[in-house]
Amino acid sequence: MTTPTLTPRPTESATALTTRPSAEAEEPEGETGAQTATFGNLELRADEMQALVGSARVGLTVREFQVLAVLAEREDRVMRRAEIYRQVWGGEMKHRDRAVDVFVRKVRTKLAAVAPEWTYIHTHFGIGYRFAPEPVHPPETGVGT
Repeated sequence: MTTPTLTPRPTESATALTTRPSAEAEEPEGETGAQTATFGNLELRADEMQALVGSARVGLTVREFQVLAVLAEREDRVMRRAEIYRQVWGGEMKHRDRAVDVFVRKVRTKLAAVAPEWTYIHTHFGIGYRFAPEPVHPPETGVGT
């Protein structure tokens, strides 16, 4: 008896990201199907499976990009680990599987290397993760000066 193997496949979320227009970028005339989404200073290019902060490439693997794209598509909403797993790996998460946590950590580390002044993925302990780009140190309000 053989055990089934999960093969990598494009995720619905990564595909849906390709249809979301960038808030800051306009398509040049004659070009259609731009596959770019912008979140603060982070740009996701689904057609290239690339993430950029400014002009710096983040250097994500395909799977890391998929995890980031799934979270980014649900910006400001908490996603359960099992839901992220289902969207990226295409199956049910086994008990005590830490794949989502490992990949979120890898994505965070790579994003922090190119944008240390920003945080993108927030942990909701016991629930999952939320994508919400925020500066690490918010600007001073000037109160009390």
